[in-house]
Amino acid sequence: MQSSRISRRNFLRSAISTAAGAAAVSPLVVSSSVLGRDGSVPPNEKIVCAFIGIGSRAQQVMGDFMNSRNKPFQIVAVCDCFTKPLEEGRLRVNQFNDNNDCKTYARYEDILARPDLDSVTITTPDHWHTKITVEACRAGKDVFCEKPLTLTPLETRQIVAAARKYNRVCTSGSQRVMEDYGYMAPVVKSGALGEVKEAYLNVGGPPYDLYYPEEQVPEGDNWDRWLGPAPWVPFHPERCSGSYGGGWRRCWDYGNGFLADWGAHKLGGILYVLGLDADEPIEILPPKCEKNPKEWLCWVYPNGTKIYHAMGGPHDITLIGTEREYRHQVDRNKIKPLGPTDLRRYAPGANRLAEDFAYCVHNRTRPFQDFVYGGATALGCQLANITYKLNRPLKWNAATTSFDDEIANRFVNRPKRSPYVIEEI
Repeated sequence: MQSSRISRRNFLRSAISTAAGAAAVSPLVVSSSVLGRDGSVPPNEKIVCAFIGIGSRAQQVMGDFMNSRNKPFQIVAVCDCFTKPLEEGRLRVNQFNDNNDCKTYARYEDILARPDLDSVTITTPDHWHTKITVEACRAGKDVFCEKPLTLTPLETRQIVAAARKYNRVCTSGSQRVMEDYGYMAPVVKSGALGEVKEAYLNVGGPPYDLYYPEEQVPEGDNWDRWLGPAPWVPFHPERCSGSYGGGWRRCWDYGNGFLADWGAHKLGGILYVLGLDADEPIEILPPKCEKNPKEWLCWVYPNGTKIYHAMGGPHDITLIGTEREYRHQVDRNKIKPLGPTDLRRYAPGANRLAEDFAYCVHNRTRPFQDFVYGGATALGCQLANITYKLNRPLKWNAATTSFDDEIANRFVNRPKRSPYVIEEI
């Protein structure tokens, strides 16, 4: 197992605290970096971008980019190792741009080599997120990477370290943290609930191993490329399906289950609302153990807050305060903030996650869903999955990126299949 050389203490010290001169690929599209502006994009210029991974979620994110206020993005290329979604992406971009100029690529490396690009949007399955992001940062691109941000705890260290080392604007996905759950933050911070030290969220369960009979790879598709860092297995369409009811999200090799898929929204939302979104748990307790008699797994945070994975329970998101409880949507119009509050929000004028990213690219500021926050949420879900797998209490040391358990530490990273390893940052 690759050892962790990046401690949370070291990268958070800088975390919370370019390319120039090449000829453009197309005379109609010249990025700010080509013009020698140190990687910044003036507010009156388009952010030239490309999409890597064109599945069902990519189509939704692409719509957000296209419909953002003031149309800040110019999408010029799409990349996928499967031919059908690649062609669908090309046609959609061309229709939006009202031309036939969108370029297609089967290899993301060829996208990153384009000097005219300011940013890339990574909407691949989770097991590809970190490697492509690290290389995109190294290539001088800003990054919008879908949630869950990473596959393993070590990858969370790597992805934040790359963003900081190469001074890139990097946002993780989950529009719901602010747009669905952000209304609760002023209520909590104003003290309307008293002190909140307990919360519940209802999301799906962990991933598992999938076994399918081999089927023929569709002509023109690159199955080995889709697998990338993951272990090699025979092709079956369900493995790579983007279905929200199944597909790759269920599989341990490619994702962290529906716990992480919706946990990126709901756990991320709770952590933001409680002001814990840059923190990691210090202990994870499985259901019905000595220290946690409840029927749900529990994350324990450094300030003593306990968050329960109330899978299948009566909760959606519920916050338990010393004065009263607050249920998502049910109590939205019943309990209001006691007064004005100062909170981290989207950038000025931004109502959507893509608009926040655009503002931050133009102004070289950190976005609402900066990698520190998306990484901490993804890591929390990963720690829960490891706890479910071993079914025993685990203590987590964020400073050393390790457990107090030798077996659990084997899951801090996962072996990467050659030649798809993540290079040292």
